[in-house]
Amino acid sequence: MPGIAGNADAAVNAFTLMKVIGRDIWIGVWAFVLSIIASTRWQSQGAQKASAAQIWQRFPKFVIGFLLASLIITLIARGFSYADYRKLVQPSLVTPLQSLRVWAFTTGVVVNVVLGFVLSTQVFVDFWTRLGQ
Repeated sequence: MPGIAGNADAAVNAFTLMKVIGRDIWIGVWAFVLSIIASTRWQSQGAQKASAAQIWQRFPKFVIGFLLASLIITLIARGFSYADYRKLVQPSLVTPLQSLRVWAFTTGVVVNVVLGFVLSTQVFVDFWTRLGQ
């Protein structure tokens, strides 16, 4: 379209950023809402109201980490043009972080599989045995 700056790559990158950030922020919002619901409705003790400490205890802290990481990257990258961002920031900062994310995810999967196997075959073996009877 004439008159619109940028290119197809910029549009795809902007959409991807909005999708990922939007999805992750919504996960955080719903995690917060569910921590309040769990504290006030599901496990409330009669007329006793949930305290802020109880809600904080149930709130998944990864949401804060994600928001802080997003804020830091945004502050670092805000002064760069798109071309400079792709040339300077992405290879020196974003690409290593993406590699770390892949490594951490792969490690997490391995730990979860091993832990799940041990729990299923050693710790909860009686439960699984009785389930089929």
